[in-house]
Amino acid sequence: MNKRIVNKSLVFVIIGVLIGLSVFTGISGSKHVEDLYQANVNITTKQRVIMLTGFWNPSGQMIAPFSTDPELNPDGWEGKNWQGLGYDIYSYFPKPGAYTGMFEVDYQNTWEDFWNATNQIHPIAIISFGAGDGPWEIEYNARNLDLWVDDDKSPNQPTPCPPDDTVSAGYVRHSSLPVQQIADAVNNQTTLQAWVDWNGNPGAYLCEYTAYLGMWYHDIHNTTDDPYPCRVAGFIHVRSGVALGEAKKAAQITILQTITYLSSINIPPDTPSITGPVNGTTGEEYTYSFSTRDADIDNVYYLIDWGDGTTSDWIGSYASGEEITAKHIWNEKGTYIIKAKAKDVFDAESNWATLTVTMPCSYNKPIPQFFESFFQRFPNAFPILRYLMGY
Repeated sequence: MNKRIVNKSLVFVIIGVLIGLSVFTGISGSKHVEDLYQANVNITTKQRVIMLTGFWNPSGQMIAPFSTDPELNPDGWEGKNWQGLGYDIYSYFPKPGAYTGMFEVDYQNTWEDFWNATNQIHPIAIISFGAGDGPWEIEYNARNLDLWVDDDKSPNQPTPCPPDDTVSAGYVRHSSLPVQQIADAVNNQTTLQAWVDWNGNPGAYLCEYTAYLGMWYHDIHNTTDDPYPCRVAGFIHVRSGVALGEAKKAAQITILQTITYLSSINIPPDTPSITGPVNGTTGEEYTYSFSTRDADIDNVYYLIDWGDGTTSDWIGSYASGEEITAKHIWNEKGTYIIKAKAKDVFDAESNWATLTVTMPCSYNKPIPQFFESFFQRFPNAFPILRYLMGY
């Protein structure tokens, strides 16, 4: 009997080990465990995030400094709070030459990688690049096609196809990048010819496919109440023969122009809420809660005016939607107006919020008729009793 139980237990242990090994092997064999390393490192960031993607060279090489993958960028990630401007920048592109890994040349993998990455980093801006006519061709349009140029892997066409089932096949989305400002800046600061293709398309292959995904993501998330808003997205074709140094310079100019534009459309935080006691006693400490929401999900600071001549410095920063508390003591009787406002990390300020408080609270105590008559007859007698009875 005991031997049979032991044997059965051993069988279950072996089965469990085999299942665990098979699951582990399956996960380890998936390209996305390794490749999504780039996305996973950014889950806890409090900075705004810009997402860059590339395909064929030099579009991948020129954005390599923003990759967190040591194989693609052995010199180390340069995207953390880039140039002190308040943005983390992450790039995704396939391994040069082999074109495998993240955003490899395959519709299904590109689809999966795009939605996995955006779900992890929640970009406020998406700038996609690919090799094409260039030299720095800023595409304005991208189409929701139901027939694409075949890629090299079966099933060769996107799935789903057309990719966006919320609109009709052939629907055209548009770049929301500051396209003309980018073109002007690249022309003024590099040897490249930059121009906006207002009427053409990115070519019905993976470049247009990625362009469409980015513009679609923007259109989904460009709202004031989205928990992870995306304010701009677009695509740029870079000629394959462009010198890498000039391509890197033009890419950085493009990012800077995008950041400048994002600053110009920055939305200030909502007017804060203030909650806490509205009546109290002088000399006692009271706690008040403050909260606000920033439409761009930026961190926020608070400035509090307690109404008695004391004002806090800007305190923070705090996450959008996070409730904070502050304490205060009023030392003199009176009515005070607490005022508070918020600002985001880009100094856009909210309106003032107010809450009126009274110290001490006002109330009337019932006085028996006997004491009423007594106090009137002897106005200077028993001051302590008068005070306690509120007379």
